[in-house]
Amino acid sequence: MHTKIKEGWAASSRATTGTKKFWERSALVLLLLEVVDSKLRKHAKGDLLDAGAGTLSYRHLVRDAGCSYKSIDFKETHPELDKVGDIQDMSFEDNSFDTVLCVEVLEHVPYPAKALKEFYRVLRPGGKVIITVPHLGYLHNEPYDFYRYTKYGLEVLVTDAGFRIKTIEPSGGLIAFLQHIPATLLIGVTHDIPIIGLVVHELTYWCSKLTIAIDRVVDKRKLFAVHYVLVAEKD
Repeated sequence: MHTKIKEGWAASSRATTGTKKFWERSALVLLLLEVVDSKLRKHAKGDLLDAGAGTLSYRHLVRDAGCSYKSIDFKETHPELDKVGDIQDMSFEDNSFDTVLCVEVLEHVPYPAKALKEFYRVLRPGGKVIITVPHLGYLHNEPYDFYRYTKYGLEVLVTDAGFRIKTIEPSGGLIAFLQHIPATLLIGVTHDIPIIGLVVHELTYWCSKLTIAIDRVVDKRKLFAVHYVLVAEKD
């Protein structure tokens, strides 16, 4: 059953990437859409590198923010991926980009400090990095799941790489994290079932919206933040 759920969730990701439905599947995914879109519109500029791009889920947000888009991942995750490569040792020249986007990737990198130094190297002076990392999370993408981050650990890693931090903010809370579990189960099991899959998707979306609203009231201090969102600049 566990395998079926994982495969069903992955299939739903592939089938809905680049559409509104991709983001409607759980509170956690909706929260990521919200924070990434907000940071891109405020901070992204020029030539952007999506580091650990996966299925290019954020490409349309990057373009909506007025940036050019280039993607890299460690394997062929999408037919339109620009480059297959290791973000810990990229082949891009120094000072190649104005913005680096790295969403929920650093937990899957064995040596995140190396990746952050690479981000610094490929950014032009004044360029910014936008990073999200998990604070709460279950094992996923095994065996490539190495870390969970506090805001303090993330701050040390990023400043050691040479960046000047502009903001570190929490996103989500315990209720959003817990809601993701039944959402993943339900969509994973019903994704490929005609009509039932569509009904479950719609119910999950409205449950996700309600969960986010409740979470903002219940966990105002964000002690159980699901993600941390960081923006930092290269001097």
